[in-house]
Amino acid sequence: MLVSSSEGETRVAILEDGQVTELYFDRKFKQSIVGNIYVGKVENVLPSLDAAFVDIGVEKNAFLYINEIVLDMDFEESETKGKKIQHILKPNQLVVVQVTKDPLKSKGARLTTFISIPGRYLVLAPYNDGIGVSRKLSDNERDNLRQIAKEIKPKDFGIIVRTAAKFADKNTLKKDLKQLLKIWSGIQRKIAKATKPALIYDEQPIVIRLLRDLFSDDFKTIHVDSKEVKKEISRYFTNIGVRFSDIRLHISPEDLFEDFNVNEVIESAIQRKVWLKSGGFIVIDYGEALTAIDVNTGKFTSNKNAAETILRTNLEAAEAISNQLRLRDIGGLIVIDFIDMSSEKDKQKVLEKFRQCLDKDKTKTEVLNFSKFGLLEMTRKNVSDGILGTLCKPCPYCQGTGFVKSEETIKYDIERKIKTILTKNPEKAFFIKLNTAIACQIIGQGGRNLKAIENLTRKHLVIKGDDNIQMDELIVVSKGSYKDVEEASKPFKVGDCLELFVEETYLHNSEDALSRIDGYIIQIIGGKKYMGKRVKVEIKSVLKTSAIAEII
Repeated sequence: MLVSSSEGETRVAILEDGQVTELYFDRKFKQSIVGNIYVGKVENVLPSLDAAFVDIGVEKNAFLYINEIVLDMDFEESETKGKKIQHILKPNQLVVVQVTKDPLKSKGARLTTFISIPGRYLVLAPYNDGIGVSRKLSDNERDNLRQIAKEIKPKDFGIIVRTAAKFADKNTLKKDLKQLLKIWSGIQRKIAKATKPALIYDEQPIVIRLLRDLFSDDFKTIHVDSKEVKKEISRYFTNIGVRFSDIRLHISPEDLFEDFNVNEVIESAIQRKVWLKSGGFIVIDYGEALTAIDVNTGKFTSNKNAAETILRTNLEAAEAISNQLRLRDIGGLIVIDFIDMSSEKDKQKVLEKFRQCLDKDKTKTEVLNFSKFGLLEMTRKNVSDGILGTLCKPCPYCQGTGFVKSEETIKYDIERKIKTILTKNPEKAFFIKLNTAIACQIIGQGGRNLKAIENLTRKHLVIKGDDNIQMDELIVVSKGSYKDVEEASKPFKVGDCLELFVEETYLHNSEDALSRIDGYIIQIIGGKKYMGKRVKVEIKSVLKTSAIAEII
């Protein structure tokens, strides 16, 4: 485990055999609220959805479904069939809820009233009376731990024995349970005092939470770059009775993640295309309803037949996809389009390989068989926004579609807007600024297109380019009389002295040269011999889109 922390961000990476398999980020202004317990106030009850919106004191109201509402203490038998949400919850009613899923995009957080408080070895369920044991343990281990759980379980409480309890004895489990009951007692006191939406229980910081949920005997080393974090981890291990001494403080001037090549992995994890070792690649596209993953042979060629090449690529892709699901924390519905295989035997090999790779994933997954169209459908529990939602935001130009309008399309759009502005306003003259590339197209060669717009609208128009303006942006700088606009649009006047960079030869006079200021062309008399240099000039005349200057 690598833990890199700074004032505003904590980053955690899990490495297996030197390869980054999982990434976690916790930021000061974008912290996960999963696991937090709140007293919330019911805002709206939606009978048509059998759900309610609940104010828990965060930006967006959270969502509570009827099947996430505790009706009585008998957890196993308290089914909500036949009961309506409006008979259970009323507006302004206070309810104790726990967050099961962070707010995602436009959706609020998901809630449950089935409160659970996780410890290192046990999970306490105050509104349950059952016993659960991790299915990742062997049958014999599960039977032994279930028996211990029956002996220590308090009345009217449910407990779940976690995978980490594999080697724990009865006294260790009792100690963990005692701590959880103490936490619950404190939560109850806060609930009793609450009269409005409030945070009652704040989940552990990300490092401690991950150690609690992920740490096992498989971990060999923990690297940290903060003395405080090292102390925090050591204190946690002492409190739970775990002896683990290999916590190394990173003292190199090089960034911890850089030393282990994690930054490079993070960069690749936000890319659309992932290359396979064979030369094939997978493409990951995120949609509103699902994530689509496509497999391609790419550069991969083989001396063997096509079926063998396809099978090898798909098997390699199966492992890569399972790794990317964990690395990017992709959740929800996922559709994978492996390369078409005609052999049912080959399909089963790929499916078996994929399921085998998913066994390493601690997040719940479900995989169906290949559909008749050759697609593989699966779901993975969706708790967070994933790495893309954490590190990125939608592109302001394409709004997340991945496409932007071409310059030609923008040119026609802007041209229509200009004509509308000119014809709808009574003023006789206008000064408009556009992105430099678009301004050049609107003006046209020799100003022909600009002249055509003026003739059509019977208005005087001055257009200037500005590299700092977005491609599709249009700014009306000035409007009024011809004189007003001309004065406003001139970047300088006759007699001004400037220092200019001589850019290119003037085509109509081989001895002269050109320079530009914000798209405004300046003809420099006798400037050719100063090509590529900076010279001081004096402006001799100023025209509509250009000026003439002499070297001082």
